[in-house]
Amino acid sequence: LLAFVLFLGNVDFKPGKEGSDIKDMKPVETCAELIKVSPKQLVDAITFRTMGGGKLSTYKVPLEPRAASAMRNSLGMHVYSLIFDWVVQVINEYISVPNAHYCVGLLDIFGFENFTLNSFPQLCINFTNESLHNLFIEHVFKLEQEVYVREEVEWNFVAYEDNQPIIDLIAKRPICILGLLDEGCQAGSGKDSGVLENFHTTFSVPKYKAYTKPKKSSDRTFVLSHYAGDVVYTIEGWIEKNKDELSPDVTSLIEVHTEQSKLAELAQADTQKKMEAAEAAKSSKGGGRRGGGGGNRKKTVGKTFSESLSVLMEKLRATEHHYIRCLKPNQSLKAGDWDNEFMFKQLAYSGTLEVTQIRKAGLNVRRPLKHFYQYYKICADDPSALRAGTVTKRAELLLRQLGVDENKYRVGKTLLFLQDYELLDQLDKIRELKIMEYVVILQSSFRMAGDYHHYRQCLKATGRLQAFCQSWEIRRAYMEVRSAAIVIIRFTRCYLAHQKLLDFRESDDATLTPEKKREALLKILYPAKHGRGKVGLSGKRRNLRLQPVRVAGDRDANADEVEYMEMPKFAVHHEGWLYAKIGKMGALERRYVSLKQGTLTLYMDFESQEVLVSFNMAVCTVQASGREVCVIRKEKLYMHKVRSLRQVYRQIKGPLWGSDAIIFQGDGEQANVMQTWAEKLEESVCEAKLVDSYKMQVNVDGEESDQPVNQKQAAVIKEGYLRKKKPGNSAMQDMKRSWERRYFVLYNDGKMRYYDSRAKTEEKGSLDLRFFSLKEIDEELEVDEEDDGGEKQSLKVQGQFFKIMKGKQFALLSGKHIFYMASPEREVCDEWISTLHTTLSILYQKSPLFPQDFLRIYLMDGTFTTMPMTEMTKVRDVIKFMSKKHVLNNETEWGLLEQWDHPGINGNMCERKLPSDELILDQTILNWERAARKKFGIVSVVPHSAFKLMMRKVTSLLPQARTKKEQQLEFCQALSDLKEGRFTSPDTSETYDLAALAIFKDLKDGMTEEEQEEELILEPGQLNQQLHHYMPNHWFKSLANKRPHVQDQQLEVWDGKVVDAFNELTRSELVDSESMSEVRRIVQSFRMETELNAVAATRMFIERVRLAPLCFSAQYIAEMWSVDKILKVLVVINAGGFHVYRLGASPVLLSTFDFDTLVSWQSMNDMLIINIIFTPTKGDPNKRREKLRFLTRESNHMRSLLSKYAEVVLANLMKRMREREAMQRQLDDDDEL
Repeated sequence: LLAFVLFLGNVDFKPGKEGSDIKDMKPVETCAELIKVSPKQLVDAITFRTMGGGKLSTYKVPLEPRAASAMRNSLGMHVYSLIFDWVVQVINEYISVPNAHYCVGLLDIFGFENFTLNSFPQLCINFTNESLHNLFIEHVFKLEQEVYVREEVEWNFVAYEDNQPIIDLIAKRPICILGLLDEGCQAGSGKDSGVLENFHTTFSVPKYKAYTKPKKSSDRTFVLSHYAGDVVYTIEGWIEKNKDELSPDVTSLIEVHTEQSKLAELAQADTQKKMEAAEAAKSSKGGGRRGGGGGNRKKTVGKTFSESLSVLMEKLRATEHHYIRCLKPNQSLKAGDWDNEFMFKQLAYSGTLEVTQIRKAGLNVRRPLKHFYQYYKICADDPSALRAGTVTKRAELLLRQLGVDENKYRVGKTLLFLQDYELLDQLDKIRELKIMEYVVILQSSFRMAGDYHHYRQCLKATGRLQAFCQSWEIRRAYMEVRSAAIVIIRFTRCYLAHQKLLDFRESDDATLTPEKKREALLKILYPAKHGRGKVGLSGKRRNLRLQPVRVAGDRDANADEVEYMEMPKFAVHHEGWLYAKIGKMGALERRYVSLKQGTLTLYMDFESQEVLVSFNMAVCTVQASGREVCVIRKEKLYMHKVRSLRQVYRQIKGPLWGSDAIIFQGDGEQANVMQTWAEKLEESVCEAKLVDSYKMQVNVDGEESDQPVNQKQAAVIKEGYLRKKKPGNSAMQDMKRSWERRYFVLYNDGKMRYYDSRAKTEEKGSLDLRFFSLKEIDEELEVDEEDDGGEKQSLKVQGQFFKIMKGKQFALLSGKHIFYMASPEREVCDEWISTLHTTLSILYQKSPLFPQDFLRIYLMDGTFTTMPMTEMTKVRDVIKFMSKKHVLNNETEWGLLEQWDHPGINGNMCERKLPSDELILDQTILNWERAARKKFGIVSVVPHSAFKLMMRKVTSLLPQARTKKEQQLEFCQALSDLKEGRFTSPDTSETYDLAALAIFKDLKDGMTEEEQEEELILEPGQLNQQLHHYMPNHWFKSLANKRPHVQDQQLEVWDGKVVDAFNELTRSELVDSESMSEVRRIVQSFRMETELNAVAATRMFIERVRLAPLCFSAQYIAEMWSVDKILKVLVVINAGGFHVYRLGASPVLLSTFDFDTLVSWQSMNDMLIINIIFTPTKGDPNKRREKLRFLTRESNHMRSLLSKYAEVVLANLMKRMREREAMQRQLDDDDEL
């Protein structure tokens, strides 16, 4: 039968005498043979049409070739339809399962068609695609969003295009394309042109946006806007294709004349099925039409197709949909060919892009909320925190406690929406771990049942034993109290009897015989034996007689009980070069030796002061033999008790090839020198031991005490349990070492010892705190609860079942040595840190690294001045002393800065401006002591460049009364700012101009009066060796790693630019332009007023440098408050305005505001509030006003400084306005003349 359909397609027609003829009879004969009819019967069926019937006689009408082709196609399609239905029926019968509760259906969706010529079949196919796409939209888009709305879940709705209007245009009867086409088919003389005209008349209104009429009226087409694009349909042949009726001849051919039994059976069954369907439709409508004939109308192809599609859509809506999208990479059917445009069209036609968008924005994993909570609530770390009124709230609390990202889930009324299945996998893993945890607990409970029963019995027995012991203790205490009471009663009775006896002696009553007196006294002394009687004392007061007694502090008291003494001071001091070797097996080399403050230090050389080894002389012994002196260290800075064998090994290794021995040697002529050196070392050992054992007065509570300290026995300052850990020499050793719990005891002699337990039976180690610095570590520790006197026992790593995220660490640092200490309770650590801060500040007084009675202050010209210092010396006192010493008239413009050679000040900075009320000794020098021990550890001398005080000018209000010394210091400061990189400018040429001015000033200063009158001219190459004195240092550092010829080339370039700038600034006429640098503007204005000389060059140099943010500026460390955070910043105020930097070794500029931007400022309660007006973006005419808030204790000083600068800016502005007015009046007078 399939072969019949294929061969039938090869039958062609040609016009004949009557109707049409067959071009080639061979395909006809093959087709007739396949269905077992004669060729003549087949030809008559497809080339003739039988007309008439009923009461009229029948007759045959020949068909034209076009109609014959349509009849041929109808026959082929009908036979193919019969075969297809039969195949589907056979397959369904084969795979069907009787009484099945579930089934799976497969639907092969038509592909969207848009050809050059689109006819009625393309409309039906595209109509099917529109309906399926609408189902897809309803399923994926509408239902998805309705679920979110119903569950009241926040959802980012995806905009989509609903194609329901195009479906209604095609098939929503009565007014639709298929409906109007059926009306044209029902009319006997219906034509395609009439149907098209009816389409244009009905649908060319705004209501039907998807229909478009062609521009040319002659075009027999119309356009429909489908979801996949516009399709142009041609109306030719629509009437016949919609009717698609089989003639009686064709029906008779395949039902009666054919001898192919299967074909006849299928055709007859199909006819019977159609008749039954027509009868059922007729009965459902209440019978047929009344009156008149007409018979039953046959359904058109469009009507049949619509009904079949409706049945299909109803079935699809009753099922759960799953879509498989198949994409063709190309239309050429070639491997390895990828057509991007064709693929994109398929994605657009299938709606895959919309699916991707909604899946990306949606939460496609859903679980019933109650089931989810019941299933996963076991995962909660704290089930008691899940208490809430509704299951929705409880689920939210559960997910929040599990740490699930809030953007990956939503909780609805009855459903839980998750972004992907990965979250469920993670929750399942957590649930599995929790179940295992409870299983372990349950197993442990069963395993411990027997032991627990035994424990309860022992506990009861122990309770009874404890009760007996406690009762015995109570009885013993009672007996002690009873005995004491008896003694008190005895003495009381003796006292009363004595008082009564005195009354008897003073009484003159003659009736009182000795017997009566004796009887009264016996009743008082022994009432139980002689009976109780009335005491009857007279109550007379008698004078007391005191006996002299010995109290503590009397001269006759035992002097061995308490011992007091003043704190000893170090006196031995030595620095110089000696031949020494470290370890007895080491090499003998010439080293620089320093013996000071009880510390012996060997340096590599004097200039670098690189420490090789350093000893605390209090734990050393000195052995002298001839011209050799050996210093052996018995204990290290950190003393830890180890096993005896390891200790013996260390004692042997240390002096031989370790660093526990220093041997000094001299030749025969230096015997006396070595003997003197040995004596100094012995004296140093003695005084170091004396200072080391001295007990300090430490008052942790802050209250001062004038009582002397007992030097006989060390007193305990603080004690308690802590964890300790010392890092290893490598990362592997550090990983192996763990925290250990020890009992620490802090004594007032500066030693901190730790033991195994509170009993202090075995000392495990000790530290000499005066060589350490304290550092807090912001880190949280995880610990487990263990019962041992209510204390937390051990530290744990992450990943355990029970975790308490609390605790604190701190460290004691001494150079490369670090000793970590911690506690799971932050309060304990805070108490220890406070106690150690107080103790260390007092212990540093034993061996201070910095002078305590004088101070060295450096000036910007490289010189320094020494001044005496007391405990009450403040920063303002230092500035007053220096101003008076160096005749500086503007005392308020100078400030004192501390400079470190390493980042360590607040925010990892290297310098800081000291507040005027800061105490030098108790604050600044104390911070230096801590930082020096942290960086250098135990040393005798700290390099002068490590910590120093620098006096700089912090404001540049430029008063007129400036001394020559002050001008020179300002110039040196400006030049230093240029070299150290503080001066910044977007125009690099300004650096060359400033270098040229500095060179001009130095040249003029070194000339006589006669030489100064000569004109200065520089040639290229003259400044190669002097450029590093006038150019930024970081420029030269960037050349250090480059090749020599590259360095020479760069130096030549810099030299040429500086020489050109020098000659232009000193000789050439400067022309004003917009691109002129600020330096040249200043030089131009100065040259208009005065002659260019050394003084003028100095003023111009200072005038330009002072405008840079970090130059001639007052710097303050403050906290800037914004809407969402607090940022610690460096605030800089100078003549250039108000600048904010991020703290660090190299401050980063965050924002800058000149005095044109600043509106107002005020300070209150350590808060500086500044109102600014600024432009958000460049070129934006709109301006914004905001407030900046800075928290600092120097807010009042900052406010007054801003006010002073504002006054100067306002005065300069008024001066320029007056000059401009005077110039304008002069021009007006000239014009009148």
